Amino acid sequence: MTKPAVICAALSFAFAANAAWYWPFGDDEKEEPRVSELMEPAVDFIDRATDFAEQGKISEAVDAYRKALAELARIELENPERAGKPEFATLRNKRAYVMTSIDSLLLQQAHSNARAVSVTDTTELEKRWKAEQAERKAAEERAKMPKTSSERSTVTEEEADVRRERMESARDSLKRGELALAKASVKSLLAEKPNDAAALNMKAMIEVAEGDDAAAEETLRQLVMSNPRVHYGHYNLARLILRTRGEKGIEAARRAYRTGRDYCNGPVDPKLEDMLK
Repeated sequence: MTKPAVICAALSFAFAANAAWYWPFGDDEKEEPRVSELMEPAVDFIDRATDFAEQGKISEAVDAYRKALAELARIELENPERAGKPEFATLRNKRAYVMTSIDSLLLQQAHSNARAVSVTDTTELEKRWKAEQAERKAAEERAKMPKTSSERSTVTEEEADVRRERMESARDSLKRGELALAKASVKSLLAEKPNDAAALNMKAMIEVAEGDDAAAEETLRQLVMSNPRVHYGHYNLARLILRTRGEKGIEAARRAYRTGRDYCNGPVDPKLEDMLK
C-alpha cells in the first residue's frame, strides 16, 4: 500500500461516522458532559452536609462541605477551557454557598461550645476559629496572586477561544492530510500546556494518521494519566486497543471504556459497547 493510501486509511479510522475518535470541540462537543453532571459528586456531599447540619452534627457537616469544595476545585482544574465560561457560573455560585455555610457552621459551633465550657476554654476556641478563618482568607489571597503558566488552573474566555481555534485549525489540517502542519500546531499547543487533554488527543490522532499506533497509544496513556476524568481519552484508548490488538485486547479495551463510563460519567457509546461484547 502506498503512503497516501496508508494516510487515507488512517484518516478514515480517525474520522469515521460519528467521529470514531471522540473530539472535545466542534461537531462532537455535545459529547462533553454538562456542568450539572460534573457536579453530581459535589452535590452529593452538599446534601450530606445539609442533613448533618439539620441533625446538629456540625463537625460532620463541615467535613462534607469541605469535600464538596475539593470536588468543585477538581472540576475546574480538569476543565480549564470551560472554567471561565458562563456555563460554570453555577459551579462558582455553589462554591460561594458552600464557603458561606462552612463559616456559618463554624461560628455556630463556637457559640455553642462557649456556653458549655469555661471562659478560658471559650477564649481558646475562639482563637482557633479566628486562626482557621485567617488561614482560609490567606489561601484566597494567594489564589488571587499572578501565577506561572504551569500553576494556572483557569484561563480567560478569550484565551480559551484562541486555543480552541488553534485546535480546530490543527484538526482541519489533519483532515486535509497536511500532517506536518497539524503536528506543528499541536506541538506549539503542548509546549504551552504539556498535559492538555484536547491537544494530546489530537497528537494521538496525528500519530494514527502517520501509522504509528505505538506512539498513539503512548500519547493516549499520557492523556488518561494526566487527565483521568476526561472520558474521551479512555474511549479513544479502548478504540485503539481494539484496532491494534483485536480479540487479544478486548479485556484491556473493556477496562478502558468502563473507566470512562463509571469514573468519568462518560456517555454511552452503543457502537463501542457492541464491539466489546
